[in-house]
Amino acid sequence: MISEKIKQLLKRPMLVIMIFFLPLIGTIISNSFLAKVQSDSKIPVALVDQDHSKMSKQVMDRLQKTTEIQFLSLNEEQARKQLAKNKIDSIFMFPNGFQQEVEAGNYQGVIDLLTLPSSVATEAVREVVASEVTRLTTNVKAANEVRFLYKVYNIHAEPDLWKEAYRYTDNQWKPKPLMTIDYEAQGTKPTKQGNVQMTGYVPLWGFFTLLLCCITSDWMIKERQHLFKRMKTMQKGLYGYIRSVSAAYAVLYVLQALISFTLFKWLYGVESYGVLLYMCIYVIVCVAFSTWLASESKRVGSYYMISVVMVTGLSIIGGSFFPVGELSATIERISQWLPQHLLLYQHALPLTFIWKEIAVSIACICLCAFKLVWNVRSIK
Repeated sequence: MISEKIKQLLKRPMLVIMIFFLPLIGTIISNSFLAKVQSDSKIPVALVDQDHSKMSKQVMDRLQKTTEIQFLSLNEEQARKQLAKNKIDSIFMFPNGFQQEVEAGNYQGVIDLLTLPSSVATEAVREVVASEVTRLTTNVKAANEVRFLYKVYNIHAEPDLWKEAYRYTDNQWKPKPLMTIDYEAQGTKPTKQGNVQMTGYVPLWGFFTLLLCCITSDWMIKERQHLFKRMKTMQKGLYGYIRSVSAAYAVLYVLQALISFTLFKWLYGVESYGVLLYMCIYVIVCVAFSTWLASESKRVGSYYMISVVMVTGLSIIGGSFFPVGELSATIERISQWLPQHLLLYQHALPLTFIWKEIAVSIACICLCAFKLVWNVRSIK
């Protein structure tokens, strides 16, 4: 009966488009929008390379990896125009002879700064740029000192001595812990540090999937008046019919999760197939939750409105849109007991690490199924 119901659902083109494509389209568009908002919120600063030397390029490459500031590589004319229009905060120019000055040990005044009185982050950006220039000059001084000492003590030097000394000094700028301790205090468990993705495409996909599950579960309300009563007289009964329809929708949404995972792997580089497992568990929770919610409602219009409000609220608290820890530590603790927490892992963790999320999901499915049966029994 489940296979027959799946075939019936697949014959409805609009339903197929809604289930398989709307969550994907909504996720991709929303993720692009949020990424653009995040990028636009960074302070824009222009970098103008007039020296075109190895060292100027090295500094620019390092600066452009900074996540808090948006460094833009522009020519002088473009940078001045954007500064005049107040589209960028300031301009840092690497003039001709930048590398020669650094190799000579000079670090003051080797970069020209152009700014406006309205600039808000010039001092902060100046510190970032100055730290990179200081790193260069320190490396050069150390390499020069090594080469000088080799000459003083008549030590045979390899042709690449200066480069090796420079590279060695540069690596010293990468901080390493003075000491590491691996311990497990009594009553504690390993943490999940570095594996939580507080925002991204998978949590957004969870919001759209849950919302769509609620929309497609309106069959519970539409069929209650004219079909459920007749189903009670059939051999398999009303419970068998509801189970088969719910299972058919669950199969379609699991297929949708598989397609979504494949597309996410192609677009965003999902690394672990464990993410697919958590997505499948989540969609089963969504089907159970939406079917129960529909069984509580008697009117389609009010059901849609309640669904939107509940799905949005659960997704906000669950961390689908932004890190809820920024709002309140209490809300963050609550979010850990919601099924949406399953989707906050960019790299899937072993089941032993997320036993709580799995247990909560199973409990939600069981509670929704129990209350659904209770509501169906009251249908006259």
